[in-house]
Amino acid sequence: FSLLNSGNYLDKSLHALLGKWPQYLGICFIVQDIAYEDGIFKRGIFMFLSGALLALSSGLSQHLFGVEFLRNRSIASTNRGFSAVTSSFAHYNDFGSYLVVVSSFLFILALSPRALKIKTYGFLALAVLSVVLIFLSLSRGAWIALIVSSVLIAVLFGRGSKRFIPLLLVFAVTFLFPIFHERMLFTFKVGGDNDRFRIWLAAWKMIEEHPFLGMGVGTFMANFSEYLPGISISYAHNCYLQIWAETGFFSLASFLVFIVSLVYLGVKKFIATRDLLLLGLVCGTVGFLVHSFFDTNLYSLRLAILFWAWAGLILARMNIHETQ
Repeated sequence: FSLLNSGNYLDKSLHALLGKWPQYLGICFIVQDIAYEDGIFKRGIFMFLSGALLALSSGLSQHLFGVEFLRNRSIASTNRGFSAVTSSFAHYNDFGSYLVVVSSFLFILALSPRALKIKTYGFLALAVLSVVLIFLSLSRGAWIALIVSSVLIAVLFGRGSKRFIPLLLVFAVTFLFPIFHERMLFTFKVGGDNDRFRIWLAAWKMIEEHPFLGMGVGTFMANFSEYLPGISISYAHNCYLQIWAETGFFSLASFLVFIVSLVYLGVKKFIATRDLLLLGLVCGTVGFLVHSFFDTNLYSLRLAILFWAWAGLILARMNIHETQ
């Protein structure tokens, strides 16, 4: 129904409605159908971890040598002159969001009591590297998301001190490097994140004008200049605000029902089965969704595909247990 408010941007709305969103949902259901057996599911996870190893290595090389080896990208600079690791991603925030998903899964694999010691140490080393790279990405939204996912791991993993390892590591890295304190405090200084807060306020003005049907799917960028002239942006840097501004309250509510149901059912199935792979998927998804409150994850092609594929894997894993 948001098409009713699209006006001159109806073509953009139709492209987004009939193009992007159906494709993303299709990815979710295709992954769910493909990973219907435990062996197929684990091969998919192996492929994901292989890609993650490349991304981590690329990010490390970028930090050490100033350039990464996958796309030959140079290390990025923030608006305060800090150097931020991006790996092969276009922006350090995107890399940070990806790493939140990766680190959550690696921590679960490292904490698994059934794993061989050599695998445990290997996964733990990669998990530590991923946490360090999250902080080197200087993505504050990713830091917050990492803390939330680590707390969730500590709450759900079970008894014993091992469950606190991710959380302790996060705080250890935070306090060891003063640059992270300065980066976080910069958020609240004059000129720190003023533009982002102004963008959120402009998005809220759009919502107030059309709270139920929105301005039209895919039209945020086209309409934005009318609400905040002088700033050239493409996204609201808050996925939930942008969904609401573009498609209205009912669409946002539908999406929230989907993700809350996905996480709730995933946690419920984990409690019943103690399947650590499922826990890793759920914690990574929660971290991703937390970061989506601060950035454009669901509107970035790579990250949107990651989210919908991850959602499909959660559904597939639950289906595997139902079949068994």
